[in-house]
Amino acid sequence: MSDYEPVIGLEVHCQLKTTSKMFCGASTVFGREPNSQVDTVTLGLPGALPVINGHAVELAITAALAVGGDVRHHSKFDRKHYFYPDLPKGYQISQYDEPYCLGGTIHIELEDGTEKVIGLTRIHMEEDAGKLIHQDSGPWSEVDLNRAGVPLIEIVSNPDLRSAAEAYAYLIELKRALKWVGVSDCEMQEGSLRCDANVSVRPKGQQKFGTRVEIKNLNSFRAVESAIEHEIKDQIALYRAGRGAEIKQATKLWDPDQRVTRLMRSKEDAADYRYFPDPDLPPLVIAQDRIDAIRAKMPELPRVREGRFMKGFAFERAIAHELTAEAPIADYFEALVQEGVKPKLAANWTREEAMRLANERHLPLTEAAPIAAMAKLIKLVDAGTVARVVAKAECTELFATKADPESYFTAKGMIQVQDAGQLSAWVKQALAQEPKVVADVQGGKTAAIGRLVGVTMKVAGGKAEPNAVKAEICKQLGIVIP
Repeated sequence: MSDYEPVIGLEVHCQLKTTSKMFCGASTVFGREPNSQVDTVTLGLPGALPVINGHAVELAITAALAVGGDVRHHSKFDRKHYFYPDLPKGYQISQYDEPYCLGGTIHIELEDGTEKVIGLTRIHMEEDAGKLIHQDSGPWSEVDLNRAGVPLIEIVSNPDLRSAAEAYAYLIELKRALKWVGVSDCEMQEGSLRCDANVSVRPKGQQKFGTRVEIKNLNSFRAVESAIEHEIKDQIALYRAGRGAEIKQATKLWDPDQRVTRLMRSKEDAADYRYFPDPDLPPLVIAQDRIDAIRAKMPELPRVREGRFMKGFAFERAIAHELTAEAPIADYFEALVQEGVKPKLAANWTREEAMRLANERHLPLTEAAPIAAMAKLIKLVDAGTVARVVAKAECTELFATKADPESYFTAKGMIQVQDAGQLSAWVKQALAQEPKVVADVQGGKTAAIGRLVGVTMKVAGGKAEPNAVKAEICKQLGIVIP
């Protein structure tokens, strides 16, 4: 790797979040019975004419604005001819030389904490193909046309990426932007976000690109990272063996089980697809006032919000980034702050308990842990009324029962006792139970005091405040711990 430099570009296909297909009214719902979501246009029947889906165009414009792309006022749709057994009409409607969007950027953070800007070449709209289902026995495959005609945008990056790790970071940031503005659910397991990687290698210092290989069948971001790493090592090995000329432009498939790439076909060029303007579709004209109206409705973008959290709440980038991974997370955190919760506490409880409950119960954050109840819970802990460890342990049951936090902990006898005499008695009992630990602490093993705090909390039934317990232990043992 020290002598060679990888050059990587990614082509990401993103399904737009519409209820009907790109050029007809057939449904796009995922998981329905095969071939139940087709019509005359999907089937390519004679005389069936496509009509552009206006909602898909709006979502495509939104996606372009989210990554800072230049939305063109004039673009067109083309026919891309290829042997598509899962597109009955024998061609795909796409955009070739006049895409609707040029340029754009994705900002990624490198392993050393520095930022790198990855440029976008273009974004274009197109329709998806269907799905071939290969049989284990018999010389045939079955075809499901439910996906055929589903609206996609293809986001093509510049060859600016220089490692598999950078490619992974790029995909995470791109997904965050697309999902944030609501153009797609970005569910890779449902095929609504897919990625092809173009990989080449060149000696360091050389300006000319090497021969690129396209890798398909990448069904997760980790698969993208692994496939790129494998291809880079393969190409470098050929160069070092003096066999660099054997690297041919080709399309490969990633085998996730064997963790190798396999040749699929020699790579086609644009001429092989015989592009020409689709005669059934008019040019796509997007007026500036339409672009401005869409921009006005867009939410604050994730990178902007991340920066605001860092500046306004003095958060480290990692915390701000985690809070802005998805819009509902950021909204939840800010709602807690608006309820009077301290920002640091709001961030911690959002990232830990609220997200855990939402994932476990498969519910939105605001349903899994309602804002008002979570704010009350955090304030009880912050005031020392309920021990933090107790609150966390009871979180699942508390929100499942939809009880008022204070009433819940009062009924369970978990409200912390403030009486100094009672606290002193609990500590004495705990120290009597753990003479060896007491000896360790007095002998200088101050870390062992955590054990004494835990025992005291158990004796107190969660009714003691941990910091107060620690202070009382130090007092009774006659030690000072910073």
